[in-house]
Amino acid sequence: MFSEDCQESDFHVFIKNMIKYLTLLKGEGIYYLCEEEIMYHIKEAAQLSGVSVKTLYHYDKIGLLVPLKSENGYRTYSQEDLERLQIILYYKYLGFSLEKIAELLKEEKTDLLPHLTRQLDYLTRERQHLDTLISTLQKTIQEQKGERKMTIEEKFTGFSYQDHQKYHQEAVEKYGQEVMDQALERQKGREDEATAAFNQVFQALAQNLQAGLPATAAENQEQAAKLLQAIRTYGFDCSIEVFGHIGKGYVYNPEFKENIDKFGSGTAQYTSDVIAAYVQTNAE
Repeated sequence: MFSEDCQESDFHVFIKNMIKYLTLLKGEGIYYLCEEEIMYHIKEAAQLSGVSVKTLYHYDKIGLLVPLKSENGYRTYSQEDLERLQIILYYKYLGFSLEKIAELLKEEKTDLLPHLTRQLDYLTRERQHLDTLISTLQKTIQEQKGERKMTIEEKFTGFSYQDHQKYHQEAVEKYGQEVMDQALERQKGREDEATAAFNQVFQALAQNLQAGLPATAAENQEQAAKLLQAIRTYGFDCSIEVFGHIGKGYVYNPEFKENIDKFGSGTAQYTSDVIAAYVQTNAE
């Protein structure tokens, strides 16, 4: 099925498997015709799922996936256990911590459909992001070959929006699934609009940095307000406090810093400083 570390190249297969499984849960397949329970030893479960035996031991130890155990301690996994494992692997692929996954599964112990539907939304959106990035890369290659011209804005299409999703996922994880669902609903069908909104802010801040404006300058505080509004419009009801954490993430996470600095060297740190000044002013 799925390896523990799913690659982006497997994305379309991943989506198809999700849709197929949703169909089975709705009773349209032959899954429910099987009356005899099939049990799997731990090595078989590991081979079927693509995770290591060591990982299954760990999931058992922390109570995330607890199989039946015989008197001699051998672990056996039921069909229901493997279904739960599939849910776990989807959430892992989406970047959720094991602690958060356990919390989500605890909320809806018996009904897998809400989890699968939610994960399909996440994955569909990520596929859209990847398609946008692929399109940007193809256009950039054409430009390098002299076959077309690109504006600086076009070169960054897809970058800031995808990265911003990662910032949100880290910043709002502790606020629960309701916040994540709210973000998905607000962004649905507005990916290009969201990308443009975030790109405009980062581009403006990069220009202000080159102009030598301090982080506390009115022009920068205006951009910080626009960034916060974009988060609230396309993401979630972000508080001033969480906005501050997002700003720190622009610098502390090497991957995020690298991508924001594509707008101009030092833009990530500058943006973080601007947000910090904005938070300090508006938190008083």
